[in-house]
Amino acid sequence: MEQKVIVLTKTISKLDLVKFFMQLAWEIKLITHDKYLEIVEKLEEIGKDLGSWKKSIEAKLPPRKWRE
Repeated sequence: MEQKVIVLTKTISKLDLVKFFMQLAWEIKLITHDKYLEIVEKLEEIGKDLGSWKKSIEAKLPPRKWRE
């Protein structure tokens, strides 16, 4: 289960990077405003799904004991 959380965390980070590059592409006018909005809307939906999935898995894990 912990491995799934690690993979989801990495996936969310990569998705954030894709969103950054999409914004950059829009700012330098490589894609139209309408296409940007369409893509970003889908990426946001994917991000919400990944975040929900990660939160659900984390809730099933036993609490972590932090070491000092």
